[in-house]
Amino acid sequence: MKFVEEHLKFYHFKKNPHKWFLAFLASPIHFAEMHYKKRYHMQFAHARKLFIFDMILVISLITILGAGLFWKFYNPTVTDLVYITIEKTPTRILSGDRLDFSINYKNESEIKLIKPKLKVNLPIGYILEKTEPAEIFDKDSSTFSLPNLEHLAEGSVHIYGRIYATPHVENNISTSLSYKQEGKKKEETKTTPFFAVLRGSTLQTTIELTDKILPNSNIPINITLKNNGDIELKQINLNLNSLPKDVTLIKPETKTGKIIDNIWQIESLKAQENAVFQAYLNFNLKNNLDKLQVEFTPEITINNTQIKQETTKHEFTILHPNLTISSNWENNTTSLRPGENANLYFNIKNNGNIELKNLEYNFPINTNIIDTTKLKNTNQITLYNNIATIKENKNLKPGESTQIKITIPIKTYPSGDEDLTISPEIKVIAQVDNIENNYQISEQSPKINIGTNIFTTAEIRYYTKEGDQLGRGPLPPIVGEETKYWALIQIKNGTSRISDLHFSATLPSYVSWTGKSSVSTGNDLSFNSQNKQISWDLKNLSANTTAGIYFELSLTPDVSMLNINPIMLKNIAISAQDTFLDTTINKNMSTLDNSLEADTIGKQKGSTVQE
Repeated sequence: MKFVEEHLKFYHFKKNPHKWFLAFLASPIHFAEMHYKKRYHMQFAHARKLFIFDMILVISLITILGAGLFWKFYNPTVTDLVYITIEKTPTRILSGDRLDFSINYKNESEIKLIKPKLKVNLPIGYILEKTEPAEIFDKDSSTFSLPNLEHLAEGSVHIYGRIYATPHVENNISTSLSYKQEGKKKEETKTTPFFAVLRGSTLQTTIELTDKILPNSNIPINITLKNNGDIELKQINLNLNSLPKDVTLIKPETKTGKIIDNIWQIESLKAQENAVFQAYLNFNLKNNLDKLQVEFTPEITINNTQIKQETTKHEFTILHPNLTISSNWENNTTSLRPGENANLYFNIKNNGNIELKNLEYNFPINTNIIDTTKLKNTNQITLYNNIATIKENKNLKPGESTQIKITIPIKTYPSGDEDLTISPEIKVIAQVDNIENNYQISEQSPKINIGTNIFTTAEIRYYTKEGDQLGRGPLPPIVGEETKYWALIQIKNGTSRISDLHFSATLPSYVSWTGKSSVSTGNDLSFNSQNKQISWDLKNLSANTTAGIYFELSLTPDVSMLNINPIMLKNIAISAQDTFLDTTINKNMSTLDNSLEADTIGKQKGSTVQE
């Protein structure tokens, strides 16, 4: 044999002893083969000897094979003759139920077993209540110290308790019997596995959720935990942070336990009692999702370990309504002056695969810019909390379109920050069959600029509001005697800067310019004695600021003015350039007489000319 020739050498004895040993075992066959080749090969006179030689070789091979198999399968232990069986009660178990079991053992070997110990490996969630016989059980090691077992000796032990474990998962409750054969020192162990699968939990979780949702919506969720067991459960936790991506929990509340970091914690729950949790699920999902599953798994703390209970799952079907909205101002309007209005159109099309019903349109209103009274009068809307609503009660099937027109009137005097703009938003609300939440979508309209306006007041006074005397001379005025009054002009700019502000007014022939005047900003007034015109110019006036013009006028009435209020100032005009819209503002004011309408003190003394 080539293998023997190559490896039965001193070199392989040192380097590869395992190959050398195998070659040594096969060497008798090799030497017999060599002996055969030298003396008997091709020599037929020795046929009888050759037959005997072949038989010896066959017997040798069988002997070597038999010895190898014997050593391979020989078991000096008696574990195969030691029997352990486990019987549980009841057969169907829930997490939180009682689990009592008996362990039966028997020695069917002919050898006496010395110092047998039966160890029970209990799950972490098993609460041990008692054992029988209790006097031979060590609780720390979960071991029964049994008496020596003679041939055919048998017995049983009993364990009573309650199990808490994750349902539908195998729980290994293995037992092992350790002993020594009489007369031997080596310890042997017989292990018997036992798997308990819990079919549910006494802590029942019930979820109340709708089956169909929209990708962007809020829905209520109610979770009820009920203790269906016969004893109190303690330290129950329900982690609510395991929601899918783009799903958040909002407004959680409960009357049982407390909620900390989205973990519902219940200190105790008595038998047959339940606890209720309420909140909302906010969905902000991608449009390519058709199904979504949420699941909730309560946990019970047993033996300082949190043990998951049965998981309750809920699958949503996600509907995908889709409205597209475009908008435009009539005549492509880009700006509006105070007091003007414009029509705004919204074109709405159902590009989804679901019919949308009872369409409603909401428009948030900028009440500082938009005239709400005119808005209600020019549109079929309801207005509440600055939200204009149009209820069309129309359905849109897939592929259908509709158009909404709303007239936007601007206030005469809009207010707010500098350089106002508006971009009215529309929110479309529609109902979808079998969906609790309405479908909603919003769209912003094109932005337009809003111009400024000038608010003016003009009055003739003899006394200030505080009662200080401004005028001079008799009051009421007397024919032939001079009475002096003050004209007070206030020019209040609106929401954009104005330039080239110009004020002008004309005095009647019988009213004189005294030369006394004052302005709050800019250059002083000028007076043209030929045409009796007063004028004043200001290069710029910032947004939301006021300029004041004040000047003294003299009146010496004649008999023709008896018992009347003579006109003191006429042809009052103001002009300016709106720098935001690049438009001109022109305002004309009514004539002013000496009736002192705003001067309560002076009016009481009299304003009509007397003799």
